[in-house]
Amino acid sequence: MIIDHIRNREKYYFLGEGYQKALDYFAGVPGVPFEKADIRIDGGRILIKARPMTSRPIEECSFEAHRLYADIHFVAYGVEKIGYADVSALQALSYDETKDVSALKGDGDLLTLRAGYFMIVLADDAHMPCVCGEAGPVPLGKMIAKIKL
Repeated sequence: MIIDHIRNREKYYFLGEGYQKALDYFAGVPGVPFEKADIRIDGGRILIKARPMTSRPIEECSFEAHRLYADIHFVAYGVEKIGYADVSALQALSYDETKDVSALKGDGDLLTLRAGYFMIVLADDAHMPCVCGEAGPVPLGKMIAKIKL
């Protein structure tokens, strides 16, 4: 798992061209509200899910992980808490092969992502997105890039 500000994206270009293209795309996203969309870049090889949403209480959120794709979570506007745990520390509930998503249960750490920050999660990185902070639910502009592992 990696968390950093988008201005430091060049440090992570070594991860590969897909990561570079997704991070560069995020760097050009204005911090203003946007519509829900699925965006394809790099000749369609990278899917970016643009998701305006409202953060939720932790009781309404759950851990997930992916086997085939890495995620890059980017906060364009707003703030979210995102849970993190190693997959091996959680109880596996199910795996949906068509969506490449494992549902997991257990405890982890809550990290804060503010506007302009990204988080890269790999196959062993369970994550619980969209958790609200102490101030309660807030509008959140999230983009998630799917990078083939």
